[in-house]
Amino acid sequence: MSVPVAGDRRFIWPGRVSGLVLLATCVAAGLAVGAAASIVHPLVLLALPPALAVAVWALSSAERALWLLVAVIAILPRVASPVSIGFKPTLLDVALLLLIAAWALRTSHYPLDLRRLPISLPLIGLMVVALATFVFGLPNGPFTTLVARRFAEMLLSLGAVFVIVAVLRDAGAVRRTTAALVLCGGLAALIGLALYVMPDDLAIRLLSALRIFDYPTGPGVLRYIRDDPALMQRATGLWIDPNAYGGFLLVVGALALPQVFASRPALPRWLALVCAGLIGLALMASVSRGAMLGFVAVAALIGAARYRRLLVLGAIALAVVLLLPQTSELVSHFVDGFMGRDLATQMRFGEYRDALRLLQRYPVLGVGFTDTPDVDLYIGVSMMYLLIAQTMGIVGLTAFLVVMITIFASASRVLPKVWSNEELFPAWLGAHAAIVGVLISGIFDHYFFNIDFHNAVMLMWLVIALAVAASRLAGEHQPA
Repeated sequence: MSVPVAGDRRFIWPGRVSGLVLLATCVAAGLAVGAAASIVHPLVLLALPPALAVAVWALSSAERALWLLVAVIAILPRVASPVSIGFKPTLLDVALLLLIAAWALRTSHYPLDLRRLPISLPLIGLMVVALATFVFGLPNGPFTTLVARRFAEMLLSLGAVFVIVAVLRDAGAVRRTTAALVLCGGLAALIGLALYVMPDDLAIRLLSALRIFDYPTGPGVLRYIRDDPALMQRATGLWIDPNAYGGFLLVVGALALPQVFASRPALPRWLALVCAGLIGLALMASVSRGAMLGFVAVAALIGAARYRRLLVLGAIALAVVLLLPQTSELVSHFVDGFMGRDLATQMRFGEYRDALRLLQRYPVLGVGFTDTPDVDLYIGVSMMYLLIAQTMGIVGLTAFLVVMITIFASASRVLPKVWSNEELFPAWLGAHAAIVGVLISGIFDHYFFNIDFHNAVMLMWLVIALAVAASRLAGEHQPA
């Protein structure tokens, strides 16, 4: 047996070197994990492997990434990273970027000709106006990382419409995404109802446990009418805000109702019925009057358009709500709002007057998204249209309304074709009804176009993309 000598390049001990490398790697990994555990919560580290697995799963298909976005909006809409990178990105930010990345990796598989989409120019115009008013309004207030991030999130949400329409390339994709929205909506409603009926102390502990993800803590996590614990509690699910939660339930409820009565539902009928029932109960528990009014209008529209049995069931449900003693406080709250007697409604009237004063001074482009140049004015009003006008002026409000008009003009053109398409019609009707509900609730609330509510903004533009994709596919469909 030859003995290795010094200087011989073959003079290595594989076993010993490999062992030393392995030992060094384990020590380095242990130190890294220990350091990370001291900076962030250890549970976050445990969540990293499944999170990476989900990210890889989403990147493998743009449609899967879209389902992930739906699930995050519905169930984990306000979860933020425990670690700051100058700001704390939310799970919704990550899901949206994963969708864009998954689509960008396969643009040949998900092509989109913007010239064939009637919404393209109006939507791009709205994005340009938003960007211009944001830049012009920068001198009005401090330009912070938070403002920049939230405005960027809004622009990404608008631009994501084109990506989502490309991903929804056939009727099957539209149906599967509709089913995902209904299922996740039912689960989010179930979570909201569970938190609503459980003892207050337990609900506070459970919700406060989310503090690591930038959720509020303490008794304030439970919401009440006028924030008065002596009045009705309001369901919030994991959305924090009961009105935004109500708006979410309005949208997914509008998508669920046609599936209950369709001859070819996108998911089993019994499951659609369960989800619709849970969504309706959670919507009432949210005590969001704007969202409930929008939902009633949506149900009437869907029933009048196609499914007459829904009108009968809706009338019965309304009679039960009006007659049951358990819902008398809810009915009284509604009546007080319509009569203008409660404090919340009176405060809304004050906000409307202040918003109109702002528009009188800055009518064309508004004041942007940072702040107002005058100390006696402020940005914020409980009406989506006035909020758009405050931040982007009459020009921005007009651009927004042109987008909405274009959506329904395109829908009217394809109505004769889609009416007989039993595979596509329920999703098409539900998506357009959801937009109607958003536009109605926008008279009373602001969250669907408020940069502080990225979850609600993204939800609105996702459903708009669903409606646009369904209309595009209906226009391309050639009846046999």
